[in-house]
Amino acid sequence: MAEERWPNSARAAVALTMDNMGEAADLNRGLWPVDVPIGSHPSVTKSIPRMLALLAKYTIPATYFIESWNLSVYPDVIADQIAAAGVEIAWHAWQHEPWGKLSADEERENFEKSFGESGIAGFIGKGGKGEGKVVQYRGFRPPGGIVHGERTLKLCKEFGLGYISPAAQEAALVQEGIVVLPFRWQTVDAFFYMKEFAGLRKMKQEYGEDAQGPEVLVERFCREVDDAIERGGYVSLLFHPFLTDREERFEAMEKVLKYLEKKREEGSIWLARDKEIEEWIQAHPQAVGNDPGWDNSSWR
Repeated sequence: MAEERWPNSARAAVALTMDNMGEAADLNRGLWPVDVPIGSHPSVTKSIPRMLALLAKYTIPATYFIESWNLSVYPDVIADQIAAAGVEIAWHAWQHEPWGKLSADEERENFEKSFGESGIAGFIGKGGKGEGKVVQYRGFRPPGGIVHGERTLKLCKEFGLGYISPAAQEAALVQEGIVVLPFRWQTVDAFFYMKEFAGLRKMKQEYGEDAQGPEVLVERFCREVDDAIERGGYVSLLFHPFLTDREERFEAMEKVLKYLEKKREEGSIWLARDKEIEEWIQAHPQAVGNDPGWDNSSWR
């Protein structure tokens, strides 16, 4: 009998993921007003609790890629709300730096700061807020979706990462023994909601340059899940708390979760956190190929 590709004979592996936290990205881009205090961003105080409650309602496991800068700004939220809810804490750079634009020195510095005492090591180390609640990063999603090939993979290996989640087409096991668990731009909420993504929508010849509504997102996310089932692959669905700030968008997320619940009950999909999918692929390398189909398109 051939070995099953995914656990319990599921036809696809699906990861529900989240990106970005608090003020990190705006600070990095110089968009945060200098006279506005940090530490109480509405996406943290309002959106994240609602999203966590929704995940619990449908028993959906999730992975949240968080900038390491947030570990000292929102330690209680990360340890006592997000991690306590069973959500995997993964890495999203120090302060949402556009990864594809980093020099070799800047890339290494970002790793060292994020993994050091200012970052996750201090957070989970002796006396850290995350001690016993958060574990060492296992995965990395580069802001902007682009990595620097072998240079980035070697750093991932050096710092103990098992997987990366860049923009690409398929899950894969690549050099350095790193698993690629990619996102496609068509499964990112920002691709639909943000006017700044007009150029990328045009480049992909998807939906035109105008921002799209939640109903379009729901249709496409569900279609991408169906496509993953059809090809026997992996798909990552990506929601940003700062974009899940309107009732109609929150309702759209719930519709997607209901669809995932349905497909799980049918036995069609395996819903898991990315670190569990990485562990499965490491133990069952025949489940994927070695070419993720890297996507180096940029929205900026």
